[in-house]
Amino acid sequence: MIIGRILILLGIIFFLLTLTSNYFDIALQLDNKAEITQLGQLWFYFSPSSLQLTESIISRYIDPCSALDVLNCSGFIWHPFISFILSLPAAPFLAILSFIFIAFGIKKSGKTRVFNKRKTNEANKI
Repeated sequence: MIIGRILILLGIIFFLLTLTSNYFDIALQLDNKAEITQLGQLWFYFSPSSLQLTESIISRYIDPCSALDVLNCSGFIWHPFISFILSLPAAPFLAILSFIFIAFGIKKSGKTRVFNKRKTNEANKI
């Protein structure tokens, strides 16, 4: 039950970020710029230091090529994968995430409620 509520809360946060991204997109269109807000730009607008810190942590400690000198390869987690995700349009990406989190949260909350109703009905029969 608590996990479902946490997922719904995360979904609401992502939905609010979607609305913020839409606001930035509208502001860009009003300035006659043919651009959209990317996920990385939105993250950099709100917290540039955490974006840089996340990049350095992933590149140094999580990426196996950087963490293990034996592999003798360049890092592959941040630049091809995460940088691709950060270049995606923010509004659709965040909207999809919000719907997924809210759907899983409702599904998780619904299962516990049905289980609790059955449990109370069985207790009332006895």
